[in-house]
Formats: sequence, structure tokens, C-alpha cells
Amino acid sequence: MLKPLLFLIFILGLHTSLAAQSDWESYVMEVNKKPVSVVVDLALKTSRDARKTRPFVIIFRTKLLSPEASGQPGPDERSRLDSMENQLEAGLQKSNGAVYAGRFTQRGLRELYFYALDTVQFRSVIGQTLLDYPEYQWLCQARLDAEWSHYQEVLYPSERELEIILNRRQLEELASKGDPLTEMRRIDHYFYFKTRTGRDEFIRSIGGEGFQVAAMNDDGKDEIRPFVLQIYRDDRPGYPFIHSLLIPLWERARKYQGLYDGWKTEVIREKAV
Repeated sequence: MLKPLLFLIFILGLHTSLAAQSDWESYVMEVNKKPVSVVVDLALKTSRDARKTRPFVIIFRTKLLSPEASGQPGPDERSRLDSMENQLEAGLQKSNGAVYAGRFTQRGLRELYFYALDTVQFRSVIGQTLLDYPEYQWLCQARLDAEWSHYQEVLYPSERELEIILNRRQLEELASKGDPLTEMRRIDHYFYFKTRTGRDEFIRSIGGEGFQVAAMNDDGKDEIRPFVLQIYRDDRPGYPFIHSLLIPLWERARKYQGLYDGWKTEVIREKAV
């Protein structure tokens, strides 16, 4: 029988910067009540080399053969699409020094985005690759995008989506330490505010929700938001609480000109007895 016991205290860090090399992430958003699945390399956001040297975006679009009702590919088609994607990435990297930035899928269509050193013969490279996939309809285009606007506006997650991703990763880290994410425990939350008034109004707004103030000072390291707040409450961490608690706290902090800087807690492991 497994009995949940508190074994060790492992303090999880707050939100950290994203990886410097590659940092692939997937998320789903809704547009016109239809799901849009996005896969993106988050690390390209801060890659000066890639953004400075690859000003051309190559966009490849294909039509799915048998999309599900959601507009997404079914399990039988995914492996075929993955193989196509890998071949396109390898071919365009070799011919145009392209980096693969990501893709989106919606309404039975999939678009892949590559940022390249140049656009010499990119169509012939894509055409040659698609000879191996004669069943697919496709088109492609290339354009100057020195500001990487397609990456920013089409692929990169919104601030809200990025917050969800970071919280999900923190839960995954908890789970990787053996935490089943089922036990109540203290969870601390950290905030920075532009003004003392904003912080006070935020505290009043959560007054009936069971939070306790753990720390508060007016000389934080953030020059723009020097008013620090740490609160805590017993909760059960898990994927539902991202939307039921963490995102509402993040949104409410923004309402009062604050920044939600994440949460930390202890790991509760299960021990066989």
C-alpha cells in the first residue's frame, strides 16, 4: 500500500529564463471557437544570431488529408506529417541556412515557418522534398521579415499563454521529483507592484480567499516595481489549478499594475510501506 508522506523539503524555484539553445513547446489556443495547435521554438525569441542573420521567412502550407472534426490531424497522419516536416527542415537548412521556427495547425491546414539566410532556390528544395509526398497539396512563399513579425505574431505565445506554459513546466518538475500532485500543502506566491496603493488594493481584493501575508517590503530589486508582496495559502497543486488559481492571480496582479513572479512549494512524495 502506498501512503503519502512528506519526505523532504524541495523548494522549487520561481520562473526562470528560457533555454539559450532550443526550447520547443506546444500549446493550443482558440480562434473563432476553433482550436489552433502551435509548436514553437521559444529560444529563438532571444537568439541574436538567428534574428540578425536570417531576415527571410519561408512559409510552407499543406492541406491535411483527413483532419478530425477539430481540424487537427488524426494519429494515422501525424507520423507522415512529422516525416515531411523533418525532411523540409533538413533540406532548407542545407540549402538556405534556415532555422525551423515552428508551425501552426487549424481547420485542416498546417503552416511551417523557417527563417533563412537567403531564398535562393528554396522552391526547388521544397518541390524536391514533396515528391516523396505526392498525396499532399501544398504551396510556399518567402518574404523579407527582418523584424521576425511572423514569429512574434503567429507562433510565439501571448503573455497569458506563456504564463500557462511556465506554470505547467513547474508542475512537471514537481511530478519529476515523485510528487503525485494530490496532497494539500502550503504554496507561496510572489508579486511586485509599481505603487504601494496598487499592492494594498490587490491585498484587499483577495481578502476573503484565505491568503495570508508572509512578507511585504518597499525596497525590492525591481526599480519599476519596488513594492514586494509574498502571500501563501494551502492548496493542492495540479494542472487544474493553473486556470482556477494561478492565472486569476496573474491577471489580478496586472489589474493593479503588478507582476506575478511565480510560486514555490514543497515536494510531497509517496513512500511504500
